[in-house]
Amino acid sequence: MYDIFYQLNDKNAEQYETLKSKFPTVKKCDGFKQAQKRAFTKFFWYIPSDVLVLDDFDFDYVPDAWSNEYVHLFKNGEHYDGINLFPKRLEIREKELQHRFFVNKKEVDIQVSVPRQYDFFYVDTFEEYERAFEQTTTELFWVVSRNLTIDPNFDLGFYFSHHNSYDRRENHAFVHSVEGKELYNGVFLCSIHKQLNKKQVDYKFIVNRKEWEIIASGPCEYEQFEVVTYVDYLKALKMSKTEMFWMVPERVQVEKAFKFDMYFSHDNEYDRTINHVFLNGDHFDGIVLCSKHNPITQKEFDYRFVSQRKEHATVASQPKVKDYDIVFISYNEPNADENWEDLKERFPRAQRIHGVKGIHQAHIEAAKLCTTDLFFVVDGDATIVDSFDFRYKGQEGFVHVWRSINPINDLVYGYGGVKLLPRDLTLNMDTSKPDMTTSISEKFKAMPDISCITNFNTDPFSTWKGAFRECCKLSSKVIDRQKNEETDDRLRTWTTVGKDRPYGEWAIKGAKQGSAYGTASQGNSEALKKINDFDWLQEKFNENT
Repeated sequence: MYDIFYQLNDKNAEQYETLKSKFPTVKKCDGFKQAQKRAFTKFFWYIPSDVLVLDDFDFDYVPDAWSNEYVHLFKNGEHYDGINLFPKRLEIREKELQHRFFVNKKEVDIQVSVPRQYDFFYVDTFEEYERAFEQTTTELFWVVSRNLTIDPNFDLGFYFSHHNSYDRRENHAFVHSVEGKELYNGVFLCSIHKQLNKKQVDYKFIVNRKEWEIIASGPCEYEQFEVVTYVDYLKALKMSKTEMFWMVPERVQVEKAFKFDMYFSHDNEYDRTINHVFLNGDHFDGIVLCSKHNPITQKEFDYRFVSQRKEHATVASQPKVKDYDIVFISYNEPNADENWEDLKERFPRAQRIHGVKGIHQAHIEAAKLCTTDLFFVVDGDATIVDSFDFRYKGQEGFVHVWRSINPINDLVYGYGGVKLLPRDLTLNMDTSKPDMTTSISEKFKAMPDISCITNFNTDPFSTWKGAFRECCKLSSKVIDRQKNEETDDRLRTWTTVGKDRPYGEWAIKGAKQGSAYGTASQGNSEALKKINDFDWLQEKFNENT
């Protein structure tokens, strides 16, 4: 057997080891010249790095006596440009080696190898292209975006013979088929002899290229991620291999008819760089096709409102658990309309009750509007803080009250806070009790988070009224589960702090008068009920000013 030399590189070490196990005498080399120098036999086999040896070839061919001075060429697939048997002493010029086209040759009609597939690289950035250009071990190499799917009928074994120097020095583009359009911005076969610049890679538009009317690729399916928290979204943003990905909130049920088949080719820059939102029932707060070019902020995620978005009027999902209804209750608060507009913009499902006399009656009317077992209530003078999102899922039968910031004395507790009420119990509440929240249910849950700023200090009467009512309830001890020490501290703050704030004097005056009225009316339910009558409060205010 003649000496066998194998041109080794980073990509074919495995094949070398396989050959070595079958032919222990096979030697590795870095090129033809080294192989010729190290050969000891009259002929030697030279295996270039870009071929795959067929399993049934045994390197047992022996030349005829009359052809000892010829290079013996064997078929590499369809071409004679692969494994050769060289005479040890025959001088071979560099140009012959480069084109694998030898002057003194004999073609042997035996296929002994197939071309090794050109190196394949996923490239979506110029940095990835530069890395591919440096690392490729083949003269041409595939450049393919992650944002497509290789057509199953496309042959990545596409090959140019070494005799075809023209095509081996050109960049080649293949058809990317999208909705009947034939684009040339998907799969490329690039040559190491014609390097691309950043602009060509970024726009996937090769200026000097040879186009092939062969469909190589089509749309891909963007990756899908189930998301619960903003951290989950950030992980998806980092992990997604495609430039767009589907964000599917855990709280939604995907419609059976909805298909995750939306796709944008690279030339559609607008749609690729914006987020796409779909209907979740009646609102655009569910499934999102996210663009990695336009990350969503924490605030957008928390509010379920993507600002840079394109709306698609396709129902993609339904809420798994329907969000609780929100009712905004107003009477004559000067800032009510402004607060209502802000609430409605952030939470379109909110509804409004306006002008109903009596605190209890207004809440009963609010309950009638609702269809959910529990519902949120927002007072007319409340400005919802950014961090509050009405997502909380409450316990049946409980009254939930969130904390609020008092703008006059900076007290933070349940006064003026958002409430989550059981609908049926609210409809049937005891209207004789002065404190509305404790008249609905004995089950009460004070929530730790701040829900709003209760901006009741908009004019003298509104300020006085809010302070009077609250301090009357505190001093009369009508609120169930009151803690005396805590109540006394709050009364002290109400009646002494905030004079320098807008309408602060009216708050202190109302607090003092309400505290006195509550103390005098302890145990007198008829007297205490009057604090929920706004006409009576107006008369009381007029008497004391």
